Amino acid sequence: MAAPMRGRHESVVAKFGQLKGPDAVTVITWYAVLLYVVPADRRIEALGGAGSPAYLLAIVALLWWAWHRSQRPAGVGRQDIQWVRTAAFVFVAACVASYTKSALTALPYSDVSVADLGLIRVGALVGILLVANDGITSEERFMVLVRRLTMFAGLYAGLGLVQFFTGLNIVDTWQIPGLSVSGNIGIGARAGFVRAAATAAHPLEYAVVLSMMLPFCLTVAIYDRSRSAFLRWLPVAAITLSSVLSVSRSALISLAAVFLILVPSWAPAIRRSVGFVMALGAVAVYVAVPGMAGTIVGMFSGSDSSVMSRTDSYDDAVSFFLVSPFFGRGFGTFLPAYRILDNQYLGSSIEIGLVGLSSLLAVIVSAMAVAGFARRHGSEQPMRPMGLALVASMVAGGLGFAFFDAFAFPQACGTLFLVAGICGAYANLQRTDAAITGRLS
Repeated sequence: MAAPMRGRHESVVAKFGQLKGPDAVTVITWYAVLLYVVPADRRIEALGGAGSPAYLLAIVALLWWAWHRSQRPAGVGRQDIQWVRTAAFVFVAACVASYTKSALTALPYSDVSVADLGLIRVGALVGILLVANDGITSEERFMVLVRRLTMFAGLYAGLGLVQFFTGLNIVDTWQIPGLSVSGNIGIGARAGFVRAAATAAHPLEYAVVLSMMLPFCLTVAIYDRSRSAFLRWLPVAAITLSSVLSVSRSALISLAAVFLILVPSWAPAIRRSVGFVMALGAVAVYVAVPGMAGTIVGMFSGSDSSVMSRTDSYDDAVSFFLVSPFFGRGFGTFLPAYRILDNQYLGSSIEIGLVGLSSLLAVIVSAMAVAGFARRHGSEQPMRPMGLALVASMVAGGLGFAFFDAFAFPQACGTLFLVAGICGAYANLQRTDAAITGRLS
């Protein structure tokens, strides 16, 4: 009996040895669920500001990435320069230097506690970037992630449309066990129209996330034939309509930037079809939502209190910046009680100084650059046009950062760093594909 039992035991052990843990795409998918499905104001109360479920998973992802890197044999891995990862490390170093500077400065207690939380947030953002950059190792898994993101984006936009047409917040009725409400998420209003926010903390955050997801949705709809046309184009329609109805200049500017980047790369037939559908949609909005067209024109043709608030804050921003121009006063320590700048670049120049601001811009620019250059290596559709979609997404996110204090909003900054990591992964995959093709030829 001993031999059969030993053989059965060895068989069970062998089967467990064959089990694989979650890969990077699975981890990022769960991060996206927590980021976009769980309302942005939900927290684990005992952990305070560090209790965001998406941030907690991202911190675990950072530790997971570090463990895998430490287990890798010396000399194994990519030998080419990882520009996005390098820029992310420089950003972390700049934030740590700023934190050290703040620790040596007599700041109010409220600012010091926020500085501690700021480092956790930086670790979470960079963690998900690194997992995306280094963990997506095949084009198949890359496209699985992109398709999932387009699905989330369509549902996210759809929730906003329901809020717009019903005037109901809906999200405030969600009860999630273990999470408490730490803020006040609600739909807003402008010029008599509802400003939807879905699960975001603010309509502007909602608009930025939509603009960053739109390039993926458009590229999948045009080039990825793995799903029906209805399922491919539904997220595009929902996001475009939501952006138009958002009553937000930022959303419309980002929307225009996305189309300016993508349209020249489309075949003439696709341009005509998309142009016709958009014209039809514009007419439908004009008829179904009276006054919206005039409101949109008025936002760009007349003066506005939000624009004046932004421009009036420049002098105050310069005053704070000159106190510590190189390393700033600490990530996250420029609280709304001082001034709401509605410009993340201005805010970053105050919090992490010129060094930190330069490193943040390096993350954005390097992500756009590697995705744009990687398109030249070429692979079959839909991977090849996905490079330009990534560029458009980063441009939209970069523009959005100029219109509000993005680091105070987890969905917006979480999306930007996630897409930056995906840009790095795309470049790695395209280089690998080009190298294999070169060897085979």
